[in-house]
Amino acid sequence: MRFLDALMSRLATVSAVLAGAVMLIMMLQVSLDVMLKHFFSMPIPTTLEMVSSYYMVALVFLPLGVVTRDHEHLEVELFTQGVSVRTLSWFKAFGCIVGIFYAGVMTYKGFSEALYKTQIREIWETATFNMEVWPSRWFYPFGTLLTACYLALHLANHLSIACTGRALIERHGDHLPENGLSAGDDGAIGVGLDARHGGRAAD
Repeated sequence: MRFLDALMSRLATVSAVLAGAVMLIMMLQVSLDVMLKHFFSMPIPTTLEMVSSYYMVALVFLPLGVVTRDHEHLEVELFTQGVSVRTLSWFKAFGCIVGIFYAGVMTYKGFSEALYKTQIREIWETATFNMEVWPSRWFYPFGTLLTACYLALHLANHLSIACTGRALIERHGDHLPENGLSAGDDGAIGVGLDARHGGRAAD
């Protein structure tokens, strides 16, 4: 379990770093394109196509692994603020099951589409040449696959806490709520686990 978590963490980190690099490249290209177009009437060809087909797709889907790993999905705690951590773990486990189902469907559909677009070598027609865009189709299933895998790890952790009060995996920064009752410390835990410090949840 720990080996799988460490491997996935490395993949998610590398994926997020690539997304950051893509964001930097996009910022530089768009800025340069605007300056060249404004001052010299020489815009960079295919900037719009690159942004819409590669850059934005990478920025949306490549960081999904880190977002899920670090429990940064949106969470509404309107009905769960006063429950114990072990009780909340059952709710979070159910959320993980639903999330795994949806992420699994998205991964399957995304992989099928990416495979098809790769086989036909999908291209976009631009003003100057035909640009291959099929590689960007793989960003989507890769991100959703990491999401599904991390949700599966979170599910195992939540079930362990709900049943035994002990977490299977601990990470730096995870901690018990101060009063042992509330589940969230920042309202942005998603379906992740935020009560594992010391390896034991509050009853």
